[in-house]
Parts: sequence; C-alpha cells; structure tokens
Amino acid sequence: MNTQSQKSDPSEVATSFKVAEHHRRREACIYIRQSSQKQVINHTESTRRQYDLRERANALGWPDERIRTIDDDQGLSGEHSDNRSGFCDLMDRVVAGKVGIVLSLEVSRLCRNAADWQRLIQMAAYSDTLLLDEDGLYDPNVGNDRLLLGFKGALSEYEMQSIRARLLGGQRSKARRGELKLRLPLGLVYNDRDEVAFDPDGAIVEAVSQVFATFRRTGSAMQTLKWYRQNAVRLPTRPYAIKGEVVWAVPLHSHILAIICNPRYAGCFVYGRTQTRKPPNGKVKHRNLSIKDWQVCIPEAHPGYLDWDEYRRNQETLKKNYASFQPGEGRQPTPRSGLALLQSRVSCGHCVHRMSRHYCPAQPNRNQKARWYYHCKQNIVRQGTRTCQSLGGPEVDAAVSNFMVAAMNEKNLALTIAVHEQVRADYAAADRQHANQIEALRTEADTARRRYLAVTPSNCQVVATLEAEWNTRLETLARAVAERERLTKLHEQFISAEHDQRILELTHDFNRVWNAPTTSQVDRKRLLALLIEDVTLTRENYRATVGLRWRGGKTHTLQIDLPKPFCFNRQHVPRDEPTKLEIKELVDQGHDNRTIAKELNRRGRKDAQGDDFLARRVQDCRYYWKWPSCTQIHRAKLREQGYVSELELAAILKVDPTTLRQRAHRGRGIEVNRFKVGLRNITMYRELSQESDENHDPDFSCPSDPVMSP
Repeated sequence: MNTQSQKSDPSEVATSFKVAEHHRRREACIYIRQSSQKQVINHTESTRRQYDLRERANALGWPDERIRTIDDDQGLSGEHSDNRSGFCDLMDRVVAGKVGIVLSLEVSRLCRNAADWQRLIQMAAYSDTLLLDEDGLYDPNVGNDRLLLGFKGALSEYEMQSIRARLLGGQRSKARRGELKLRLPLGLVYNDRDEVAFDPDGAIVEAVSQVFATFRRTGSAMQTLKWYRQNAVRLPTRPYAIKGEVVWAVPLHSHILAIICNPRYAGCFVYGRTQTRKPPNGKVKHRNLSIKDWQVCIPEAHPGYLDWDEYRRNQETLKKNYASFQPGEGRQPTPRSGLALLQSRVSCGHCVHRMSRHYCPAQPNRNQKARWYYHCKQNIVRQGTRTCQSLGGPEVDAAVSNFMVAAMNEKNLALTIAVHEQVRADYAAADRQHANQIEALRTEADTARRRYLAVTPSNCQVVATLEAEWNTRLETLARAVAERERLTKLHEQFISAEHDQRILELTHDFNRVWNAPTTSQVDRKRLLALLIEDVTLTRENYRATVGLRWRGGKTHTLQIDLPKPFCFNRQHVPRDEPTKLEIKELVDQGHDNRTIAKELNRRGRKDAQGDDFLARRVQDCRYYWKWPSCTQIHRAKLREQGYVSELELAAILKVDPTTLRQRAHRGRGIEVNRFKVGLRNITMYRELSQESDENHDPDFSCPSDPVMSP
C-alpha cells in the first residue's frame, strides 16, 4: 500500500469534527470586498479568488441554494463598518442564527478594525457560527481557535496602520522638500518641468488677480462678493465633476474665501493645513489648523499672485471681520448700514470693555425719530449687576462728525480725486473681465461653427445637434455683449464731464459731501476708519468725554454735554427769587395748581417765557424744585385726620380688600374720602367707631362682624 495515499490533509481532519449537521442546515455566507475602486478594476485576480470560495463551501457540504454571496462593499475600506451595508447585513444574520459558516479570503477582507472583528467573533461564538479563511476553519467556541482569530485580527489592524504610516511618511518626507505634487488651485499649473507656474490663459490670471485687488480695496470678503454681483462679473471654477474643464459663473461667498485663504496664491508650499478625525460611530470632521501648526510651510516656493506678508495681513483682516467678538482681540468688522457711526469702535472708559449698540425704532404717531444708544453690558453679562454706562448715540456721533468734517476739509481735494480715480479703476477692471469673457465665448462659438461646417451634410442628426449647439453659443455671446454695452452706458452716465465738475465743486466744502443724502452711512464709516482707530467714552453725570485715537497713535479729546431729563428742561420755570417765594408760600398753604395759577396771574406774575401761569406750569415748578405735589399734600392732611389707604386698612382689620370696599359702599363702619388729581381718583378710608356706625345704620346688629371686630 502506498503510504503517501494514507496521509490525510490536516484541514480535512479538522473539518470532520468542526462542521456539524446543524451548521449545514443554515446559510454559508461568502463575504467579498476590495478596499478601493482602483483595486476592483485592476486587481481582478483577488476578486476571482474570493468568488471561488463557493467551491470550498460546496466541498464542506453546503448546496448552492444555501450559499449567499455578499459583495455590496466592493470599493469600500474595511477600517470602519458604518458605511458598509454588506458587513452590517452579515452581522445581523449571524446574530439571528441564520448563518452556519462565514467564508472570506482572509481576515482583512472582513474588517480592519479590532473592535468590529472582536464583535464578529463574539456574536459567532454566541450563535455557534464557524469562520473560514484561506488558512483553515475556526470555531470561536474553541479556545485555541478564538486566540488565533484574535491574533489575526490584531495583525490585520496593525498592517493597515503600518501601510498608512509608510504612505504618509513618504508624503511628508517629500513635502518637507517641497517636491510633493498637490492639486493646484485655479490660476496655477504645472509646466513641462513639473514646476508651478501661472496659468497660460490670461483671462484666468486676470480674474484671480482681480479678486485680490478688490479685497485689498474693500477689506471684506462679503464686500468683494457684492462688487462682483453688482458688476455682473464672473469667476472661473473647475468643478470636480467636470475634470479639466473651466466653468465661468457668478461667484459665491465660499468661492471668494477659498481664493483669499489659499496660501498657494501667495507662492507658499504648504502641507498639513487640516486635521481629520473620525469618531467610532460618527461623521468625519475636518478642522483647519492655524499657520503655526501647519506641518510644512515654505514661503516663496513658487510664483504667486501676492507676497507672503500680504497673505498674512489678509488673514488678520478676515479674522477681525468675524461676527463674534472676544474682549482684547481688537476686532474691527466691516462697516454696516446701521445708524451708529461708531459701530464696533467704542470702548467704555470705566471698564475698558467694548460697548454695544441699541436701536430704538422711530414712532411717527408720537413724532419721535429713531435713536440709538451705546451701552456697556459687561457688568450685566458677567456679574449680573447694573449697566456700567449708557450714552445717547446721536449726540456722540454729531460731535465726532463735526470733528471729522473739520479735520477733512484741509485734505478733501486729494481724497475726492482718489475716490474718483478708484471708481474709474473699478469700471476698467470690470470691463476687462467682461471683455475676456466675451472673447472666450466668441472662441467657443467659432469652434462650434467649425464643427458644424466640418460635418457631412448627409448625417442629418449630427448636423441638427451641432447647429443647435452653435446657436446656443451665439445666443450666449449676444447676451454677454449686450450686458457689457448696458454697463458701459450706465458708467458713461455716472462718470461724465458734468459729474466731474460737480465733484470738484463739492471738494471745497466737505461738509456738503458728508451730510449729503446720497452719502450712505457705510461710506461715512469707511471715511471715519481712515482717520480714527477707536473711540473711548466716559460719562460723568450729564457730561461725556470722547477720546479719539488716530491712526498712528495720536490722541484727541472732545467734551460734549448730554441732554438732561425732561424735568430738568422746564423752559417756563421762573428764575427770579420773589416769584419762587410766592409760589412756595401758596404751595405750603395747600392750594392746588389751578388755584395757585389764578392767584399768581391776579398778582401780575409771569413765567420765564413772559406768559401767564397755567396749572401745568405750576406742576413743572413743583417737579423742578422738588416740592410736594397736590396729591401728596392732600394725602398727608387726610392721614393726619386718621385716613389710610385701602390695603393698609384691610391689613389692620384683617379682612380682604374686596370686603372692605363692600362695607364702605354700604356705609357700614367705613368712611370714604375721594379726591381727583389729573385722571386719577384717589380714595382714602377711615374706620368709624361702633356707636357712630350703629347710629348711621339702624339695621346694624352683628357685633361679631369681622370688619368691626377689634
């Protein structure tokens, strides 16, 4: 007998006692996966080997109708299981006890994560499910097999991490030398020597340069976007879905920010600007790192649209424009259209914190204009105490405006000429962008015409398609030309000889320019920002000190008077001492305002405006000199006679105020004294003795009445 034929395969011997009949009555699941679409397309042999596991399942005793192939996760990484529907379906079937054996080419095909792998082993042991790979068959309930499976899963996870570490190490090593080829933004390309250079398309280069020029002038990404929107200027983009093709479209705010914040436009090679984190069961999160935390930063590595210093200044400008404010950061946001002239430039002179704005809308029915105030709310927010200080905005802004006009009148001519030249430069830049766009559209239309003329006339379907495309290109070109002509006419109306003459005339009086209705509040804030860095307000009673800090560090102080409350602005209060003494004498005698006014007019006295006294003028005198009013005097006299208020008497008698009013209305033991002051009816109560109450009400015979009980 041949001894070689008597030897059996060790795997077959293991299978003879590991695979039972109850395993074969359940499904056999073959899990197939490749890590990327590139592997699926190029590494077809691995896919064929995984599909061949069906023969292995047949050899173990599973018929074809009980063999399930799970290949939903082709092209997905095995690092996590959240995005793999096939693996999740496999886990659900294992937990439900529907799977007798799981077949995979190796452990790394199932998962590259130790947590997912251990969970699969635990669920397979609980449901008595076998696991098979290219090396053998394993039973998770056997200690040696479970130890070996755990060791293989740990090796698979380590292999994934080591492969990634080698790849990242090579990238970082090449990036430190600035030789790593990364995707360049629009406007920069690699030449035939793999060096970074400007795009050969001059229209794209000019469009990108215009973004930085506009931001340099406006100082805000949103204002840059508004300039493009107002002038109908388009920017080039290169969408990921259309590889290699440039699309001209109206920009978005994110598009402007992406250009301004990209350091490659400053000629700087960077690597590792973001940090990526993926929680175990969460979404991938990307966090932008600060410049000092970038892994590689090599300034002046290649040509750029601006230098590195200007790029840093642009980032600082964007940081100051953020809506949130933290004390001590010196935020100076972009001017807005609010009425407050000193928007985000006011600091409290007491606590040195930033002061906020509070607007009160206009009330036409009360003939009140819109007002605004500068509040310091730091004590309220941080300590829960009262407001540090509050000042009226119109008075402060008026003083700063007058100072601004006085300071600008000397140099307004040069400023106006500069503004006028800036308007011309803006139009010239926008017109160049329109011209470049029209030239590109004309080239596309000419290309479509040549394709149409080159096709065979007998091919009717192709001719119709190319003709429609040619017509579409011509219509787009016609619309672009019409839009440019419209903007040209509008600019000619705005910038004309008469308009230039009016501007030169206005330069002799900057006050007219500053206070003109056509000058918006945003323009005033921008002019103010050219001279003044910030403003410090300090209020002392009804006088405020305005500290102005100029650009460059020079300071100037203004003193302004704040409006006093209405009671301090009584224009009719007499100032002569004899009239005051006579009014005081009549007030002490207890006369009301109307009686005092008649007596003063009879004596020939006049108020501060030379008019006769009225009852409300006497009331103004009481408020101004802080004398007691008629109500206070009359109420004091009634208290001397034993009268008290309703609540006081109810507390004394220990009854409800409603019961007290009912007794007073019936006249049972309660005396009422009412007197009118203005529109109010003051009521005072006094308790009567029991004898007088019995005489007043013969039917009264309830000695235990709660009102009369002592």
